[in-house]
Amino acid sequence: MKLIAVRALSALALTTTLLAGAPVLAHAQEDATITGARAGDTSGLSTVDPSDLVATIDPAENAGLLNYCVQNEYVDYDDAFHTLQEYVKKTNAVPDGAEGNMFYAVGSAGQIRAKDKIYTVAMATLPIRQKTCKAVLARAKSSL
Repeated sequence: MKLIAVRALSALALTTTLLAGAPVLAHAQEDATITGARAGDTSGLSTVDPSDLVATIDPAENAGLLNYCVQNEYVDYDDAFHTLQEYVKKTNAVPDGAEGNMFYAVGSAGQIRAKDKIYTVAMATLPIRQKTCKAVLARAKSSL
């Protein structure tokens, strides 16, 4: 049942993120001066490394980020999925019932809220995504 709740919150977080960006994308399509990215073009990816901020976020947000990292295979699935299950249970990141947890949802969307900013892990270069996910996994393991 918990796994279903984890996936449901992940889907909710992804839907919320996509809907929030829809007006921006619609506006971008109206502006003829904006050029589209080509396949394989990584020039628009961020080189900001938020991995040091992982220690400062809410435990439920860290659980959500671990969920994001597992789903996107930035960490070893066999190792990280068991850790995710235990960490979610310990932090109560996915409470019983329908109320959900916004910190978990934010993390599951691949976002880190720290220092009055939002960092989107998906918009970082691959090495930064992997480094951040390793920090997320290490934090979860150290608390178990």
